[in-house]
Amino acid sequence: MEFAFPIPDHLPRAAQPRQADISTSILTALSEASPINLAQTNDWVQQLNEAINQTELAIHNRIHQDLEAFERQTDTSRSIQRRFNALTSNIGRLHTELEDAETGSIPRITQALREHFDVAQRALDSTTTSTSLQYLQKCKQTHGNVVKLTTAGELPAAVLASTELQALVEACPSPLRESLVVLDLQHVARSSRDNVLEQLSGVYHSCLLLKNSKLSIQHRYKRLSLSDILASIPSQTLVTDLATLRKDIITQFIRPALSIDAPSIFASSTILELQPSRSSSPFKSVLEVFSFLREQLVPHLPELHRKSFVTSFYPPLCDAVEAHLLNAMPRGIDGLPTYLDLVLEAINLEVKIVEMGFFGGMERRIHQWGVQVQSHYEKRRRTQLLEEVRTIILSDSNPLVRIEIETPSVVQEETHPAQEANGSNAEDEEGNWDFDDDDSSAQEPSENISKQEDNREEDTETAEGDGWGFDDDDVPTPAEGKDSKGEGHDPWGVEWDDMPVEKTEPSSRDTAAEKRMDPSSSHPQSAHTPNSAPNVTKRFEQESYFVSHVATAVSSITKQILEEGLRLSGSSVFKERGFTASHPAILLSTAPSALDLFRGLYPTGRLSGNSESLAPRLQYSNDCKYLAEVSEKLRATYTNIHQSDADALNVRFEEVTQRLEMTNVSWLEDTMDEEAQALLSRLAEIGGFDDLGHNSRYEEAHGKIRQIKNRITIFSQELKSSLAISIYNQNLGMLIDRVLDRVLQDVFALDDISEIVSERIATICRTLHPLEALFPEIENVSTVASYASLWLKFTYLSDILEGSLADISSWFDSGLLIDYEPQELCRLVRALFADTPHRAAFISRILNH
Repeated sequence: MEFAFPIPDHLPRAAQPRQADISTSILTALSEASPINLAQTNDWVQQLNEAINQTELAIHNRIHQDLEAFERQTDTSRSIQRRFNALTSNIGRLHTELEDAETGSIPRITQALREHFDVAQRALDSTTTSTSLQYLQKCKQTHGNVVKLTTAGELPAAVLASTELQALVEACPSPLRESLVVLDLQHVARSSRDNVLEQLSGVYHSCLLLKNSKLSIQHRYKRLSLSDILASIPSQTLVTDLATLRKDIITQFIRPALSIDAPSIFASSTILELQPSRSSSPFKSVLEVFSFLREQLVPHLPELHRKSFVTSFYPPLCDAVEAHLLNAMPRGIDGLPTYLDLVLEAINLEVKIVEMGFFGGMERRIHQWGVQVQSHYEKRRRTQLLEEVRTIILSDSNPLVRIEIETPSVVQEETHPAQEANGSNAEDEEGNWDFDDDDSSAQEPSENISKQEDNREEDTETAEGDGWGFDDDDVPTPAEGKDSKGEGHDPWGVEWDDMPVEKTEPSSRDTAAEKRMDPSSSHPQSAHTPNSAPNVTKRFEQESYFVSHVATAVSSITKQILEEGLRLSGSSVFKERGFTASHPAILLSTAPSALDLFRGLYPTGRLSGNSESLAPRLQYSNDCKYLAEVSEKLRATYTNIHQSDADALNVRFEEVTQRLEMTNVSWLEDTMDEEAQALLSRLAEIGGFDDLGHNSRYEEAHGKIRQIKNRITIFSQELKSSLAISIYNQNLGMLIDRVLDRVLQDVFALDDISEIVSERIATICRTLHPLEALFPEIENVSTVASYASLWLKFTYLSDILEGSLADISSWFDSGLLIDYEPQELCRLVRALFADTPHRAAFISRILNH
C-alpha cells in the first residue's frame, strides 16, 4: 500500500499477525472436544510429532546454514563456563583467608589498630592534663603576682600584671574553656583587674582633685608619679576622665570667669582656685587657667592623649568668649569704644592661647568674629530692639492719644442770582432744598403729611418693641450727645482730663486721598442749582483721630532706631580701633521691621479675643494709618540725609508704608462691610414692601426700619469717636448709600402701589431722614448729599409717593428729579397712577427729555 506521504521512522509499526503454535491449537481442540475418542487422540499426537520434527529440522537447517560460526560460538561458551568455575573457586579461598575469625587478616589488623588507639588516647590525655596543669599554674602565679603588687601599692605594675592575667584567661586551651576552674579564674581575673583600676582611679582623683571651683594637682602619690599613673590608666578610661576634667574646668573656671560677675582666678604651683573678688580683666583670668594647665598637667599626659586633650579646649573656649562678647554688647553707640577694647582683649587672648598650643581648627574663630564685630553688634541690637517692640505691643497699656493733622479742603461759596434780587426770600428757599418753584404746593409737598406721620411714629414706637434693643427715645441726636457728655468724652470709656495731642503734618501720599474725602469738594446743592456761581477757595482744616499708646510707643522707638543707625553710619569708632566698618544696613532696616512687627503681631496678640467688637478693629486701622504716616516721614528723613545710600532702605520703607496703608484700608473696609451686611440682612427680613396695606406688615416693616436707623446712629458714634472727620463722613455716607439703594430697589420693584401703601412707604422712608444730622453742616446746610450720593434721590422718593401727577410733573420740569433715571421715574409713575392720557403724556415727556 502506498501513502500520500512517507511514514516517519520513529512511529511504531503494526505487529505482524502471529500464527498460533501447535500446542495451543491442540489444547484448544482438546478443551472443545466432548467426548474424546481414540482417533482424535492419535491425530493430536501425530500433529505434535510432526511439529517436533519440523522444529528439529528448522534447527538443523539453521545450524548448517553457518556451521563454522556455530561451532566457534559453542567453543566460546564452553570456555567461559570453565573460567567462571575457576573464578568462583578462587573467590571462595580468598574469602576464607581474609574473613576467617582465627586466621583471617582483617580480624588481626582490626585488633592491632584498636590496641594502638587505646595507647594513643592515654598518651593524649596525659599530655593535655599536663599542659592544662602547667597553664593553670602559670595563671595562678600571675594572679599571685597581681595580688602581691596590689598589696605593695605598685599599681602601674599591677595593671600590667592584671592585663596579662586577663589575656591568659581569655587565651586558655580549649579543653579548659568550659571547665569550672577556668570560669572561677575568669571571675577572679576580672575582680582583680577591677580592684586595681578602682584603686588607680582613686589615686588619679587624689592627684587631680577638682571640687568647688578649686583644682589641685599633685605630681606624686606615695612612690608613684603622676606620669606613671596617667600612663597606667587604660586608654578608653583615660579619654573619658580627661573629657570630664575638661568639661569641669570649662564649667567651673572659664565660664564663671567670663560671666557678668567676672570673679578672679588665683593660680599657684599646684592649686588653681576661683575667688569671689571681681577680676579687672576676665580674659586675664582665663589666661591664668591655661597657663596653669600647660605647666602643671600637660607635661604629665601620655603622648598619645596629650594633643587631643589640649586641642579639645579651643571650641568651648571660643563658644564661651563669643557668648561673653554678646552679653557684654552695649545697648547703644555710646558704649561701643569700651566694648571694642574688650573685643581686642579677646583677640589677644586667642593669640596667647594659640602660642601655648591650645588650638585646634583651620581658622581662628575669635579673630574672625572680631572682624565681623559690626555685623554682630547690629544683629544683637536688632534682636534687642525688636524684642522691646514686641514687649510694647503685647503690653496691657490701653490709653489713647489724639493725633491732629491738617487736611487740605476746598470751600465753594455759591452766589445765587435769585437770592441777590430777593434777599428776604433766601431763608425760605434754602429751607426748601434751594428748589425755586412758584407753586406753593410743590415747594412744600410733604409738610402736612409729616406732622401726621410724626404722631403715627410715636404710637407705633410705643406699641412695638425693638428687636435689637434699640429704641428711638434712647438714641440721642449728635447735638444732644455733645451737651450731655461733654467735648472730652470717648465712647470707648476713656475720659480725658488733659487729652494727649500729637500734631502731624499732612504727607504728600495722603493729599490725593484727603481731597477725595473732603466734603466741600462737591457741595450737595451745586448739582441742583444750575444758576450758581461758585467762588472756590483752598484752606487747611484741623482734623484729629485717636491712636493707641502702643502705636505711639512703636513710633517713638522706630525713630530712635533710625537715629541710632544714622549715628552709627556717621561714626568712625570701628575704624579707629582697626576693625572693618561698613554701612549699618542691618540696624537701619530694623526701623521698618519694627513697624512691620506691629502690623503682624498686634492683631494676633491684642485683637484675637475681640473679634466681634468694632472699636478695637477701628483702633487698629487708625494705628496702621498713623504708622504709615510715620514710615513715610522717616523715609523722607533718611533720604534727605543719605542720598547715595537711600535706595535699599527707601524701598523697605515704601513696602512697609504700602502694607500699613493697605491694612488700614482693608480693616476699615471689612468693618464697614460687616456692618453693612448686618443692616442689609435686617432690611431683607422685611421682605420688600408688598402687602403694606395690612397693619401687621406695615408695623413690622416700620419697626425694622427704625431699628436700622438706630443702629446706624449708634454705629456712627463709634466711627466718629475713632476716625478723622473726613474719613468718618466718607465711610458713613457709603454705609447709608448701601441701605438707601436697597430701599430704592425694593420700591422700584413694586408694579402697583395703592394710595395707602404709598403713604406708608413714604412714612417708612422718612424714618431714615434724621440720619442727615449725623453729618456736619456748612452754613446751616447739611453735607449729607456730599457723602451719600443717593440721599437727594431718596428724600424725593417720599414726596413722589405722596405727590400728585401734577406735582411730579412740576418737579420734573423744574429739574428737581434729575437724580432719577427715566426708566426709574416712569416705573414709579406707572405704579402710582392709573392709566390715563395725562399719565401717558407725562411718561412720553420723561422718555423724550
